[in-house]
Amino acid sequence: MLAIRQTFVSLGEPSYRNLWIGSLLQIGGMQMFMVAGGYYIYEITESASMLGFITAAAAVPAIMFSLFGGVIADKMEKKRIIQAGQAVSLFVALFIGIFIAIDSITWMHFLVVSLIQGAVMPLIMPARQAIVPQLVGEERLMNAVALNAMVLSLTTMVSPGLAGILIATIGIDTVYFIIAGMSGGAVLFTGLLPKIETPLRASTNMITDVKNGLAYVYTNRVILMLILLSFGTMMFALPLRFILPIFAKDIFLVGPEGLGTMMSMMGVGALGGALFVASVKKLNRRGTVLIVTGIFSGIVLLGFSLMSHIQPIYSLSLILMVLMGIIQSGRMALGSSLIMQYTDQEFRGRVMSFITLTHGAMPAAVVPVTIMVDNIGAPPTTAIMAILLIALTLTVYVGSSTLRKLD
Repeated sequence: MLAIRQTFVSLGEPSYRNLWIGSLLQIGGMQMFMVAGGYYIYEITESASMLGFITAAAAVPAIMFSLFGGVIADKMEKKRIIQAGQAVSLFVALFIGIFIAIDSITWMHFLVVSLIQGAVMPLIMPARQAIVPQLVGEERLMNAVALNAMVLSLTTMVSPGLAGILIATIGIDTVYFIIAGMSGGAVLFTGLLPKIETPLRASTNMITDVKNGLAYVYTNRVILMLILLSFGTMMFALPLRFILPIFAKDIFLVGPEGLGTMMSMMGVGALGGALFVASVKKLNRRGTVLIVTGIFSGIVLLGFSLMSHIQPIYSLSLILMVLMGIIQSGRMALGSSLIMQYTDQEFRGRVMSFITLTHGAMPAAVVPVTIMVDNIGAPPTTAIMAILLIALTLTVYVGSSTLRKLD
């Protein structure tokens, strides 16, 4: 009972609980949007490169606006920033649902939506991350960050499978209307958060604030290495999610329901990883744990690619999805808690915007990945991603003794 209470201790704070539920609804809708959109785009275009191009379009505004999103999070009321992004998600889902319902949808509509989402997410993600220490305090920070990771885990576990079932039963247009309703619920729950004042600081223009944030990260080697590890995961591990439709359709031959199950199994593992981190009151040598799990993540990804190439076994792929989910969720929770803990409060929004920047740049990695898929196949491409992830993590291990000793 004490272990369970420790695992969910941050949810005892009503303000954090409302933020958590709002995030659960919004991210759950985004996961369903990603599965439905990825499968539908590939179905109407039959091109992995086109899928990659549309997905990567989000990277352009995301890269452009990410650092400014951090400045906005440090200057403005974070609650309103989060709600604005959730409202945009609502209208975007309605837009796609209506155009599918009237049979007027094309890949151009998805391109427009990709650009809008790429512009909005980097503006709200730093605010959603930076507000957490102000709601729960430093003592429960790692627990709250792990519970945030559990949101992603739960939605990855439930939403893709639910999306696949709903697409097959009630139609893809109705799925988008459900997503819109989830975004509306997120706006309501986030609206229950208290107003949190931003710290007073000297008034400077936005460009100067961005420069100050860059200087802060550059001079803080621990933060810089943690951001580099996060970048490696985004570039070389997470693109797998975007090419899973190709594995499901062309290699394992399991269709949209099988795709949903694969992503759900990744969510099952991610839930386990997040719950483990949330239940640990103190974890020693977190820096070393972060590095070791990065190497192991690359090894599991390499195993998945080899199995898919030599002898595709769908049931084995589900086991590997679970393992990848455990590792990635645990790493994200550890990395985020370390970054927030070792960052001064007045810079948290801007530092977290660098993590948002890696999220935003990740779709750009989908373009070369999908081009390689078209030319050499999905399994060899995944093997290359795994080798690059292992190499980057080993480089950080060798180059940062401070990070290895970090608690």
